[in-house]
Amino acid sequence: MDQQIFKHFQSQIETSMVVGDAFAESIANAAEKVTAALLAGNSIFTCGDKSAALLAQLFSDYLALGFEIERPGFPALNINKMAENNSGNQRFSQVLNIHARSADVLLVVSAGGNSPPLISVIETAIEKDMSIVLLSAANDDLLAASLGYNDVQISCAEFSGQLTAAAQFQIIQCISALIDHQIFGGE
Repeated sequence: MDQQIFKHFQSQIETSMVVGDAFAESIANAAEKVTAALLAGNSIFTCGDKSAALLAQLFSDYLALGFEIERPGFPALNINKMAENNSGNQRFSQVLNIHARSADVLLVVSAGGNSPPLISVIETAIEKDMSIVLLSAANDDLLAASLGYNDVQISCAEFSGQLTAAAQFQIIQCISALIDHQIFGGE
C-alpha cells in the first residue's frame, strides 16, 4: 500500500513539473487575456464537461469570490450552472447567446473526447467575437481546430485519467494567481 501511495504522489509531482515547464507561456497568455478583459469591464464565462465541469466552476468561483487575496469580485459566470435545467448539445450555446458580448472571454475545460456541447459553445463564442481559452484533454482535436489565431489552447492530452484533471486544476490556480497579481500587484 505504501508503494501505491508513493507512486500516486510521485505522478502528481511529475505532472506539476511538466505543467510548469511546458505550459508557462500559454498560462501567461491565458492570464493576460482574462486580465485585459476584466480591466476593460468585460465578463468571463466558463464551462466544462464531465469532471471538468467542476474545474470550470472553480475558476468562476476564484474570479467572483477571490483566490488568495481579499478583493472585489470579478464578473464571472459558469455556464454549466446557468444551463443545468437544459439538455442537448446547444445548452451552453443558448446561455452564451443570451448573456455574452463581444470582447468577453470564454474559458472551456474539457475532460476529452470532443464533447458536442463544448464544440457548439466554442462556435458560438467565435460568432460573438469572444476570446477563448481552452484547457483541452485527449481526443479534443475538433475543439482545438475550432480555435482562432488569438485564442489560447493549453493541451493536457499527454496526461491520462486523473492526471489530466490535476494538471488542469494547477493551471486554473496559476491563472487565478496571475490575474490577481496583474490587477492588484503584490508578490
